Amino acid sequence: MKFSFVNVALVIFSAIFLVVIAPFWKAAVWGLTLAIVFYPLYEKIERRIKKPTLSALATVLTIFVVIAIPITVAVFITVNETEKFVNNITSIKMAFQSIVDKIHQISNLKIIAPWLEKIDNSLFSVLQNTGILITKNIGVVFSQTYNIVANFLFSFIITFYLIKDKERFINYLSRAIEDKNSFDTILKSVRISINATVLGGVVTAFIQGFVGAIGFLIVGLNAFFMWMFLIALFSFVPLVGASLVWVPAAAYLLIKGNYFGGIFIAGWGVFAIGLIDNYVRPLIIGSKINIHPMILFFGILGSIMVFGPIGIIVGPVILSVCDVVLKVYVDNKKALS
Repeated sequence: MKFSFVNVALVIFSAIFLVVIAPFWKAAVWGLTLAIVFYPLYEKIERRIKKPTLSALATVLTIFVVIAIPITVAVFITVNETEKFVNNITSIKMAFQSIVDKIHQISNLKIIAPWLEKIDNSLFSVLQNTGILITKNIGVVFSQTYNIVANFLFSFIITFYLIKDKERFINYLSRAIEDKNSFDTILKSVRISINATVLGGVVTAFIQGFVGAIGFLIVGLNAFFMWMFLIALFSFVPLVGASLVWVPAAAYLLIKGNYFGGIFIAGWGVFAIGLIDNYVRPLIIGSKINIHPMILFFGILGSIMVFGPIGIIVGPVILSVCDVVLKVYVDNKKALS
């Protein structure tokens, strides 16, 4: 069996190319996602400006504003409302200490007082140890922050060029593909799945945040916008999601002595906040890419376990492309028979 020099060279240099760009694959996925979602905006701007480079730059700047301003406002509101919440924690500390002082005055209960003091000191030493842990690992924190910022900037660079040179990239790829119709079908599938995933993620996060904040409002945790923002933000965290917010909140209420509130938030988190993520996201995405919700649910979950947070986007794309490739294969096979 003979191998042509061109075929061997193609395999070798393709492998080298993949190794070289591998560190940037996450930035590439985010860049592709932003480019697909905001490409209609670019088309509208380009029709007015008539200059692709300026239109692409204006689109990227618009994306930055659309992403940055809401996050900045949400963080500002959250910080202000967090101050109120911290004051409540301080009041719990004072109330707990007054209980200990009263127990000291009751002779029959003096034996309990030292144990309560140990619990009191242990609870608040956790905060101190957390601060020490962050201080010791400040280098890691800054390193991760640098990586996030770098990937963020790389994503915008990729977005800019994918928007500006869309036709050039597509024509370059299509030159190596004989079946143009199948290639176009797969590209359309990728576009639809990414749009559906972004829409499903944003809508799910908003609904979870709103519903969760209402539940917190019912039990007296009145920092509505803080809870809404935190729950919506953590809804994008793989596997655990918004439970990173409502589980500590339920524990906080139980420690405070508000047993009804603690149990209510726990139930609200499981049956209201949790079920939204399990049903709304697959329902929205599945309605766009025509994949069964069960397959989509496990596909997204498995993709998150393999790829991390970005699996929320990668999973539906993989499932959609597999579905399209299978359909194209079946159609071609029927045409040949």
